[in-house]
Amino acid sequence: MSTLYDQVLYPNTPFRQTHPDRLATLAILFGMDPTPVSRCRVLEVGCGDGGNLIPMAFENPGAQFLGIDSGAVAIRAGNREIEILGLSNIRLECVDIMDAGPELGIFDYVIAHGFYSWVPGTVRDKFMAVIKEVLAPRGVAYASYNVLPGGRIRQMFRDMMLYHLGGETGFDVSIERAHQIVQWFGACQRREGESSLLTAQVESVIERTPQVLFHDELNPVYHPVYFHEFCAEAAGVGLQYLSEANYFDTQAKQLPANIASEIERLAKGDRIVREQYFDFMKCRMFRQSLLCHADIVLPSEPLAERLPLLRAASQAKAVSKKPDLRPGVAEEFHGAKGAAVATAHPLTKSVMVLLAQAWPQSLSFPELAAAASGLTGEPADANGLAQILLSVFVAGVIELHTQPRKCVAQVSQFPVASALARSQVSRGKCATTALHVMMDSADERLCAFIELLDGTRDVDALVRELRPSFQLSEQDLAHGVRENLKLLAANGLLIA
Repeated sequence: MSTLYDQVLYPNTPFRQTHPDRLATLAILFGMDPTPVSRCRVLEVGCGDGGNLIPMAFENPGAQFLGIDSGAVAIRAGNREIEILGLSNIRLECVDIMDAGPELGIFDYVIAHGFYSWVPGTVRDKFMAVIKEVLAPRGVAYASYNVLPGGRIRQMFRDMMLYHLGGETGFDVSIERAHQIVQWFGACQRREGESSLLTAQVESVIERTPQVLFHDELNPVYHPVYFHEFCAEAAGVGLQYLSEANYFDTQAKQLPANIASEIERLAKGDRIVREQYFDFMKCRMFRQSLLCHADIVLPSEPLAERLPLLRAASQAKAVSKKPDLRPGVAEEFHGAKGAAVATAHPLTKSVMVLLAQAWPQSLSFPELAAAASGLTGEPADANGLAQILLSVFVAGVIELHTQPRKCVAQVSQFPVASALARSQVSRGKCATTALHVMMDSADERLCAFIELLDGTRDVDALVRELRPSFQLSEQDLAHGVRENLKLLAANGLLIA
């Protein structure tokens, strides 16, 4: 039976926050001992064409992956991709979750991105039951969903768009009319006085990929819930809230200190109560929550003593061109999405400088301790380093991982792009990086450049190959090649 997702394919892409490495990292921080990613078993519910799952399988040949989806067209496309890549550790199957159960097997990690809020209540109930049935004792599940109160804003826009559609269900006309009324609304807001939440949502709708807008905002089902309701539903089947996939999102962030303090007093140490109040104050619209079995005893906060089990990485850059590592001299480091840290502590500054130099690779705890000692001239206290890493992680300035990334920070003499990326761009697809994100390589010349990076050419050879496609001097073209290689390395596309 054909589904709406067969008629209009949902663009399934890599989602960093769903990667089992991310799930395992949060589990370790909360005292669990999850199965190592290199030999884990992963189930993705609503896998589409495998755009998220296939790169994981390619990267981890010793792990096993299963994707299920009711859309037969997407499943067929994904299985063609698997065959092209020659992968034997992944299966995509056309399965309705209402027909799924223990026969699926047992999994260390279960992923469901963009599923829960867009299916009827009976399917949501079944989804929770399936997670409970198939999740290994030390397993972690990921589910994204629309939350209230911010979901009311999305619902307001959804109601306007559906009314303006007037019953139209065709893709092109639906998108055209949806954009039209949202643009009208945006123009009226600018004339009447801007509201940041409303204008931000106008921009979000207009910038959304049309297929995503069609399936998310214009879906026949839209079911936002309060965070505490989602947690209660999970508890009803024997699961519990572990963390958000983006731990930074659980923090007070920009809330006034006095309000954050009052919320802490009301919560009395209950994480669910605290985060529900934060959702109210932030008018939060979307969550990406991790679940585990209810019989696991979890601490109320991440444990600093678990940091030696993890690796650190950071794209944050120092504001100063040459940070001063001496005591008492404050330096600022800025990361993504407004995350920042200002510190005069020599060890903290050394850690941030070292991670910036290593990006996109990660450093293990011992590697970081040894290198930081070399910069400061003082032995790095293990407990102090763990506390530093935890604090900057909570602030969203660094990432934590369980395994090294399969990429390099420096461009080698004979650069090599990952086999996955080269295969993807050779077929007109966007390249998936070692960071588990999609690098937009739709430009034909960039795709051709990535295809050439098979380890047999140095810069001079690359310049000779590319010369016919560019009206540039040899010197300028060589400079461009080197700069693009640095860019690809920074994005995790080079492996040697």
